[in-house]
Amino acid sequence: MSEKKIKFPIHDTHLNKIYGNLRNACILAVLAPLCFYGMYNLPHMNKYKSFYSNYDPMDSFDRMQTGGYLSSCPKEKDDKKK
Repeated sequence: MSEKKIKFPIHDTHLNKIYGNLRNACILAVLAPLCFYGMYNLPHMNKYKSFYSNYDPMDSFDRMQTGGYLSSCPKEKDDKKK
């Protein structure tokens, strides 16, 4: 009765695949948000920072007013409407 218990190799193969998939999922769960932050959020924030550092609201207002986009602030006063 000194026979060794036979261990089926498919059990270890299946278990190793499970651990491999779990390891890959954990690594991707950490790396995906970091890549998203680095490739999308940082350039987006830098674009906003550069835009608003040079932004002149009065210049934009004057462009919209001369283009006729602001009906509440007409280019010339028209007293005939009253």
